[in-house]
Amino acid sequence: MLKCILPILFCGTLFACQQVPNDDEWLSEEETKPLKVKVRSAENVEIAYPLYLYAFDKNGKLAASQTIVDEGKDMALSLTDDEYQVVALSGVTDDYQLPKDLTLEGEIKLSNIEGADAPLMVGRADVGGSRNEGTMAEIALSYVVAQLNVVLKNVPADVSTVQLSISPLYSSLSMGGEYGGDTQKVKVNCTLGEDGVWSAQPTYIFPGSAAETTFSVSFKKEDGTELTYGYTYQGKPEENHPFNITGSYAEGVIVGGSFEISGWEEAIDVEFTFGANVVPDKEGEDEEEPEIDMTNVPEVGTIWNDMIVVDIGEADENGVDLLLMSLDEWESDTLNVVDIPTGYSVNGISGWNLPTYDEATTIRARFSNDARLELNDIIKQYDSQLVGLSADSNDRYLCLKNGKYYSFSFAPKTNISPAKKRSYYVRLVKTYRVAI
Repeated sequence: MLKCILPILFCGTLFACQQVPNDDEWLSEEETKPLKVKVRSAENVEIAYPLYLYAFDKNGKLAASQTIVDEGKDMALSLTDDEYQVVALSGVTDDYQLPKDLTLEGEIKLSNIEGADAPLMVGRADVGGSRNEGTMAEIALSYVVAQLNVVLKNVPADVSTVQLSISPLYSSLSMGGEYGGDTQKVKVNCTLGEDGVWSAQPTYIFPGSAAETTFSVSFKKEDGTELTYGYTYQGKPEENHPFNITGSYAEGVIVGGSFEISGWEEAIDVEFTFGANVVPDKEGEDEEEPEIDMTNVPEVGTIWNDMIVVDIGEADENGVDLLLMSLDEWESDTLNVVDIPTGYSVNGISGWNLPTYDEATTIRARFSNDARLELNDIIKQYDSQLVGLSADSNDRYLCLKNGKYYSFSFAPKTNISPAKKRSYYVRLVKTYRVAI
């Protein structure tokens, strides 16, 4: 009996000498050191809390984590002397699904087809194996999503519902920074404003997963009729860039938009038209509209009477308005550009001026990509001494917006922005009515 009691007493004494460590105390003080973390974002961008910190070892496994609920809390991770990648997440809402398997390969997913209401920001820092207690990891946060902005104009009055879908998009982002997942389509609902324009609240999406992006604009009319119009854009949404879609229904004019957002990189603007260039007959009107002879009206993208035809307005029985652009090109700053239109005339047509913001948007959209190259070939054949339109990202053209100077470029993924103290190219425009 005594032989049985002694081992039990010995074991009890052994366990009494041990203490079960807390979660963060499995390793001794000699084996771990606190890694201080400082997180910052772009200028004028507020960090959304809670902020999530994760440290992954060189095998991609989670070594430590911390959740910071407000700005005043210290950020530090207790880690051994080894190599780690520290990942910080901000802006995590119910629209994002964090990975159940917290590894570098674990994926953050966009949980619904409506996109997210808040932007997700991520930052990373690599930490070396040798460090002291004063070592700090500084992490810069940036947006890993695109901000989708949608504006649709000239939608028929009998339309009750407008929706735009965009695809293909990535549906996930790994903790290590790799986009992936199944191809996703995001649908946004638009609302009608007092100005007659349909628009959607800013929506946040993962970048495009292909070189081309497809838009589908769906109308539902009051009589229950549903119509869908498709458009393919030669580009894609990109992370940390606003992606601005501006469309005009059944108009020959492309309408542009600009959204300047603090903390984001330069916006990607997409302007397009959709629908047929036909105005439906009004209810109760059986008479057909008389056909208008457009035989003598020059085509867009051609040279007419020593001027470039940029756009053609809606014709009536008396004539049609042409938006013309000069073949001549100047270089000037904003102080001296006011003198260029003075006295300028082409074949007796005077009254030229700098393009307005809307005219500049139309010019840029008309002559982007291959259309610009085609126009430049026409200009060269017309007069080899003339210069064509430049698409160099540093070459920008002046325009006016609300009495202030702005500039635009024919380079892709650029927007119309306020002019600075530098030289710009200048092309003048003129709206001219041609009799039919």
